[in-house]
Amino acid sequence: MNLFLSDRHQVAEDTMAFWFEPEKPLHFKPGQFGDFSLVDPPYTDAEGNTRTFSFANAPESNRVMIATRMRESAFKLSLAALPTGSPVQLKGPMGDFVLHKNPERPAVFLVGGIGITPVRSIVEHASKQLKTHRLFVFYANATRARTAFFDDFRAWSANNANLSFVPTLTVESPKEWEFEMGKLDRQMLSRHLSDLNAPVYYVVGPPAMVAAMKELLDDIGIDELQVKSEDFAGY
Repeated sequence: MNLFLSDRHQVAEDTMAFWFEPEKPLHFKPGQFGDFSLVDPPYTDAEGNTRTFSFANAPESNRVMIATRMRESAFKLSLAALPTGSPVQLKGPMGDFVLHKNPERPAVFLVGGIGITPVRSIVEHASKQLKTHRLFVFYANATRARTAFFDDFRAWSANNANLSFVPTLTVESPKEWEFEMGKLDRQMLSRHLSDLNAPVYYVVGPPAMVAAMKELLDDIGIDELQVKSEDFAGY
C-alpha cells in the first residue's frame, strides 16, 4: 500500500512525527507496526530503504502517524527531506503488542524513549472508545525535553479516570518537575500500583531498558505470561 506524506512536526527534542494519508483505508490494531519503504530516496546506505515503525495514532484516524528519534542516518536524512505528497510504501500491519481483552486486569506500560509510540496508539484508542481497562503508563526519559507526547498523555489522563500517567526523568532534575525521578524500579511501581502481581505488563523501549525491566519483573515474581515486550533498537 502507498502512503503519502501530509505533515511533519517536532514532538520532542530530536524527535519528529510524520503524518501520512493512505491511498485506501488502513485497518490496524492499536500497538501494531509496519515496514515503511522510501521510494527513490536521496540518501542510501547498506541497511537499505526500509525501516519498521509502530503506528503512533489510534486507528480511528484517517491518517497514519509514526514518530522517531532523528539522527544522521541515510534513512532518516531522506525521511526528513521528503517533500509533502511524496509516497512511501507500507507493508503491514503486523505484531501482537496489543491490549489484552480482560478489562478486569490492569495494563501497566513500562516505556523508555521512543518506545512510547505503540503505547500512544493504545492509550489514544482506549480513551476514545472509553475502554474500562485500568491503564498505567510509566514513561522514562533522560530529560523533560526528550519526553515525546507529554502533553497528549497529560490531557488523556485528565479526562480518563482509568488512566494514570507516570513520567520520570533519569538525568535532569528540573525544579518545576512534579512527577517521578530516576529509573523505573520496584519502589516506583509500588508507589502507584496496589498489587504488583495483578497487571499485564507491556515493556517497550531500547533493548537494554527492555532487558532491565524484564529482569525487574522476574525479580518481583511476575509470570512471564503476564509480560509483553518489544525492543526499539536505534537506526
